[in-house]
Amino acid sequence: MRAKKALFFIIIMMAALLLVAAQCGPAPTPETVVETVVVKETVEVEVEKVVEVEKEPAPKVTVTLAYNRFLNNSFGPGPAPIDAIKQAVAAEYPNIEIQLNLMPDSVNQMHDALAVWMTAQDPTVDLYGMDTPWVLEFGQAGWAVPLNDQLPGLEENFVTSGLDIFSYEGQRLGVPFWGSSSGLFYRTDLLEEYGFEPPQTYDDMAEIIDTITADRPELTGLAWPGAREESLVMVWADFLYGFGGQYFDESGTCAFNSPEGVAAVEYMTGLIESGASPPETTAWKAQEAQTRFVEGNSIFLWHNHDIVTWLDDPERSAVAGKWGFMPSPAQPEGRSVSLTGGFAFAVNPYTDNMEEALQVLELISGQEVQKGFAIAWGPVQYYRGLYDDPEVLAANQNADRISVVLDSALNRPPSPNYAELSSIVQEEVHAALTGLKPVQQALDDTCDRIGPTN
Repeated sequence: MRAKKALFFIIIMMAALLLVAAQCGPAPTPETVVETVVVKETVEVEVEKVVEVEKEPAPKVTVTLAYNRFLNNSFGPGPAPIDAIKQAVAAEYPNIEIQLNLMPDSVNQMHDALAVWMTAQDPTVDLYGMDTPWVLEFGQAGWAVPLNDQLPGLEENFVTSGLDIFSYEGQRLGVPFWGSSSGLFYRTDLLEEYGFEPPQTYDDMAEIIDTITADRPELTGLAWPGAREESLVMVWADFLYGFGGQYFDESGTCAFNSPEGVAAVEYMTGLIESGASPPETTAWKAQEAQTRFVEGNSIFLWHNHDIVTWLDDPERSAVAGKWGFMPSPAQPEGRSVSLTGGFAFAVNPYTDNMEEALQVLELISGQEVQKGFAIAWGPVQYYRGLYDDPEVLAANQNADRISVVLDSALNRPPSPNYAELSSIVQEEVHAALTGLKPVQQALDDTCDRIGPTN
């Protein structure tokens, strides 16, 4: 009986368990999870440690420029050109220091110093100012580094005529930074007061001087530089062409002593003898002649165009608003000309600092420095578009008055030995002006000493 009860209890318990299991739902089916395991191969890699080494600064180099004191002067609202150069170089090449080797004001003395250095292949200067008449001589002697390949931007940035002035056999030898053209300044107020138009011939000018100085004897008729220096060569050439003369004839023979050449120098001596130009003219350089006119004490002035930029400044000029500028007069048989001057920076081929010298010259050929020259010194630079710049225009309000002389521009006598030729002309023409020699003899001696041009 007990066994039956126990069996019955087991059956009841199993039934209860089945009922509970049924209520909980079917038993979950086991889930198979597939996981991909990436096994990376461990490779030992040797890593090279990179250590940054601070670069050594470029060594300091001094680039020496040879030019006269005017590189330290500004006649306009901007800094002196030497400062404009230094600022540009310091910004671009902090390792380069600019030094100015101060040359004499006399272009002949400057030429002679440079010629001594070049002949000795001396590296004293790296860059130097080259005057326009020296180009033939320096080009033949190889005293300037050709820049065509060194500064390819020259052709794009500079007016071709400006580069041509400083070229020899197609090689660009310099970067222009200053140019000038001569002409005749005159007092508009005095000519108007006495009923005269600006003179077209030298006879016209003589009549004007005689008339006005008869009433105003304290005035100088014509102020011009007659001292024995380079400006005299330019004045003489102006008169020579104005009277119908020329430097050399078609055969290359010196023609300074032609009848036209004699008439020109006789007119110059006559100005002094008549009192139209004072006796001290034979000691005047350009500065002294300029001062006489600017202070209001002269009717006419032979001078380069560069003073037009400040002649209307009443603080610097007593003739502000009372002056005009024109090509020099010429006799009916002559030719009115304007004598050109100008300088360019060239590279000494014997420099020890060729790379740095070219770097500095490239900056000098750039707009920033060329603009500095234009603001400090006035026109004319040969950099394209420079006179569209508002600052340059503001500093050169009379720049448009220069154009009247540009079409008649003429260079000084061409010669591979220009310095010697210039010295001879200065000596002999000055001897005529001071009465040491008759005019004909002085000019005959000039041609004997110069010989044919070749």
